[in-house]
Amino acid sequence: MIKRPPKKIYPIQEIEKLRNKAIEKIKTLFLSDEKIIKICLIGSSVKNNFGKYDPPGFRGSLYSDFDFIVFVEDDYKIPEWVIKEPLGKPFSRDEINLAYRIKNFIDNKYDTEIFFIRKKNMHNKQIQKEGELAGIPMTPESKNLSILIFTKKGTKNEKHEQI
Repeated sequence: MIKRPPKKIYPIQEIEKLRNKAIEKIKTLFLSDEKIIKICLIGSSVKNNFGKYDPPGFRGSLYSDFDFIVFVEDDYKIPEWVIKEPLGKPFSRDEINLAYRIKNFIDNKYDTEIFFIRKKNMHNKQIQKEGELAGIPMTPESKNLSILIFTKKGTKNEKHEQI
């Protein structure tokens, strides 16, 4: 596991401003697709410890990134414009590790990582357990902090803060 260097945490107002930009951009990019079931945001921007790393940075960036979890229908086609993230592997089976990165997503310096989870895997108990251990809110009882960005009509609204 790669050790993260120290990080200077931004003021909460700055984190909220950047987080809102990232949320709006994700909505613009993904919500026209009917195969999106749910989108949530996790990680440092939700925990309010988003900021700038000391050099050399972490995963190729001097800045924290935005971590979105996108739950999709089984036949959803992952866009070609997102780049596979080889280090995003919270699950024991490689075929379900669908982590992707968009470099310079916000303000031409903050990346985003998007992790896609297919519907067939959403209710698998082993996958839920592995996801929860990795910080991904997989169940309504999840203790993992997240902000629900979108949920498809008819989808059970789980325990998240919705924006």
